[in-house]
Amino acid sequence: MIALVETGAGTGAGFLDSAYEEVGAKIVPNAKAVYEMADVMFKVSEPKKSEVKKVYSGKTLITFVSPRTASGKELMDTAAEAGINLLAVDAIPRISRAQSLDVLSSQAKIAGYRSVIEAMNVYQRFLNGEVTAAGKFDACKVLVIGAGVAGLAAIGTAANMGAIVRAFDTRLETKEQVESMGGEFLVLNFDNEEGGDAAGYAKTMSKEFYEKEMKMFQEQAKECQIIITTAAIPGKPAPKLILKDAVECMQPGSVIVDLAGATGGNCELTRAGEVYVHNQVTIIGLTDLISRMSWQASSMYSNNMANLMELLCPISASETDQKMNLNMDDKIIRGMTVVKDGIITWPPPEEVTKIAAVARPKQSSSKTATKEKFTDDKTARYGGSHTKETSFLSKRVMDLTTIGELVLAACAAVFFGIVAKYAHYYFVNMLLYFMLSGILGYYLISNVEPALFSPLMSTSNSLSGVVILGGMLMASLPLGSVSQVLGSIAISVAAINVFGGFAVSYRMLLMFRAEEMVTN
Repeated sequence: MIALVETGAGTGAGFLDSAYEEVGAKIVPNAKAVYEMADVMFKVSEPKKSEVKKVYSGKTLITFVSPRTASGKELMDTAAEAGINLLAVDAIPRISRAQSLDVLSSQAKIAGYRSVIEAMNVYQRFLNGEVTAAGKFDACKVLVIGAGVAGLAAIGTAANMGAIVRAFDTRLETKEQVESMGGEFLVLNFDNEEGGDAAGYAKTMSKEFYEKEMKMFQEQAKECQIIITTAAIPGKPAPKLILKDAVECMQPGSVIVDLAGATGGNCELTRAGEVYVHNQVTIIGLTDLISRMSWQASSMYSNNMANLMELLCPISASETDQKMNLNMDDKIIRGMTVVKDGIITWPPPEEVTKIAAVARPKQSSSKTATKEKFTDDKTARYGGSHTKETSFLSKRVMDLTTIGELVLAACAAVFFGIVAKYAHYYFVNMLLYFMLSGILGYYLISNVEPALFSPLMSTSNSLSGVVILGGMLMASLPLGSVSQVLGSIAISVAAINVFGGFAVSYRMLLMFRAEEMVTN
């Protein structure tokens, strides 16, 4: 296999021709030479119809196509007339086996990260809260709309910089992902209405849902200083989520970063490719955020394409040369192949694009006072009707502490008073050791890296490891003593948990490998 690179193709991203030559690639003078010499061609940006016509019949072009749009359908028609194979990198099925090939996810992550950087470049305050001799400054509140890959990247970046991050997505299954990145998930529940389709993308919601959504965003706009929108529906214009009224509710100096500017924008006032100020609010509608991190984008894109070539050109045991094989029985190849041998194969069968998902249980109407409500998970301050009963022990006293904490402190005081007056010296000494070891063990176990398949299993194994260490100390006592017997029993029981944890993790890995072998 010989790699051909158009001269100067990587200069903008910091990759010189000499760097390609060092790893065995051949530099050709222009794009025309690539079209003539290469059997498989990769193009970073979506091609024009004139560029598709340059590909000779029987050859393969791998690039962005946008097959759900009108322009994408024109490209497919042109490719079919030219008799070529056209593979759309933006149509790779969203299944676990295809994650290493998923160009949309890798590029969206860059866009989400860069959106926070662009906002910070305009926003003239701290993102994190500060208490200094020069004054106290509250943390910035960031609202991220859309919890896809770009949204999650923006949430993680803003949270790492100290901001208070809130996020919303019509797909409630993203709630845990948002919280794992340090965000606070806003919920807008509607009976019998799901926010995602079978392929894992967001879908168009009902008019009633949309009106409630607009109301929530307007309330959030009053509190948040930065809004980052990432909502998109494949093949359709971006939904309008931040209206003019919401923009004019924002505080002076606030910033809106609209990642959907290329498809019309999520903000009603967005101008694609422009940055301007409306009512003292800066609206960023740039469409080249990914190319502003060209080295990172090129590195991730090239890794995706290298993984794709391993799938398209498998190495067989009987042959030394790798050959192109468009195996349409493979879900990934079938999903992204939009034209094969001059025949349009888009759209793929539903079983190819459908992802495994567990439907959320519907709430019974008898359990809800109203049909719809939206809350964050802690309070109903965003306009919802949800209220949470507070127990007697959780009530606060003079806004300093809760009744439960006072009761706990009183019980502790009585216990230590009894110990101080009546307990023997040895008991007090052992109690002190027990308390110190408990505190030390808590911090030791809580900081264990979750290296096994679940954090609970990792914590359980580390706790059992501490038990084994203690048992080893007890087992070193005189043979046949009670302490020695109990220590040996502790080692045996804890070892079952430790080895069992590794065994379960290993079996889980084997399940994933077996699934991959079956699909291959």
